[in-house]
Order: sequence, then structure tokens, then C-alpha cells
Amino acid sequence: MGVYLTYLANQREDAAGTRTPDENYAREVMQLMSIGIYRLNLDGSIQTDSAGQPIPAYTDDDIRGLAKVLTGLRWYHPNPTDATFRGGSRNVDSFVRPMIAYNNFHSFGEKRFLGTVIPASTAATADTMGDLRIALDTLANHPNVGPFMATRLIQQFVTSNPSPQYVERVARVFNDNGRGQRGDMGAVIRAVLTDAEARTAPAAD
Repeated sequence: MGVYLTYLANQREDAAGTRTPDENYAREVMQLMSIGIYRLNLDGSIQTDSAGQPIPAYTDDDIRGLAKVLTGLRWYHPNPTDATFRGGSRNVDSFVRPMIAYNNFHSFGEKRFLGTVIPASTAATADTMGDLRIALDTLANHPNVGPFMATRLIQQFVTSNPSPQYVERVARVFNDNGRGQRGDMGAVIRAVLTDAEARTAPAAD
């Protein structure tokens, strides 16, 4: 994913403003993998403004802020240095091990996205993995995730055109599995497959 969506070796911005973090994965992880393009109601329907226009789920500023988080990650190496970040002496295990953090190449700037603010850091305090955990928690707790995931799981396992009520029932399970836990995928899949709509044969044409 780091290679295909170009955040492998993504570097922090420079003081002169001639280099900015690659925004590709920051956009894709929101648009395709977590919250979608527009704000959603719990039943998967799109929220609209007073003029009837869809309300975006994120802005260009959110993309730029999240892109800063996705800096400083590179191939695994047992003895990482600036040279290995730049691709030198690549380790034989690099394709099968998770990428690792190179804090020296991580953005030191303030990072604002989806209502979250990660304060600016310094070369001594930069924390790539800590910032990444905050970003993932922010995405996972976004109100769009329940209906976004519910819709796609239903479409993959049951029907391409679920009713809003079906989406909402599954989204509610994503938000709370009945024991106060969010994101219990076992409970979500169970809700998808055992819903009354999943067990009812479609009407004949």
C-alpha cells in the first residue's frame, strides 16, 4: 500500500515551501477506506445543506493535515539510518515486514484534520507512530464509519441495494455491539448475515 499509494518515503515539508507531503494516501484512506466523500446519516443516506447540496465529509485542509501524519515511513531495516530511508542498503525482509518510522523525516508541523489537532513537534520530540495512532483513532471514531462500512459489507455479502433500514441496523451494531464496544467486526458480520433482510428471498420479477 505504501508503494501503490505513494506514502512510502513520504517526507515532511521543508522550510522553503518547495516540498510538501504527498497527499495521495491521505485522500484515499478517507474517500475509499473509512468515511467516504459525503457526510452520512446512520442509514447511509447523504446529508445535505440548506440548499440541498451534499455536505463533504472532508476538505482539502483535512487532506493536507492528514498527509503530514503520513510522513517518515519507509522500508523495514534492522539498523535504520538516513541512508536507509533514502533507499540505500535495503533489507532482504523489507517486502514482508511492516514499514518503520523514521522520525527525522516526519513532519514537525501542527497537523489538523477532521477536528483533531496534533501539536507541532521538534526533531527531538517527533513521534511518527504516535501521530499515526491518533489519526487512526480519529478515522475509526468518525460518525461516517458505521454506515460506510455497513453499506459495503452488506453489498459484498448480501445485496447490492440494501434498504436504508438494513444499513442503519448494521451501523448501530458497528457503533455499539451491545456491550459498549465500537467496531466489533465479528458482531457486525453477524448482524449483516442474520438480518431479516438478508434471510428474505427477493421478490420475483
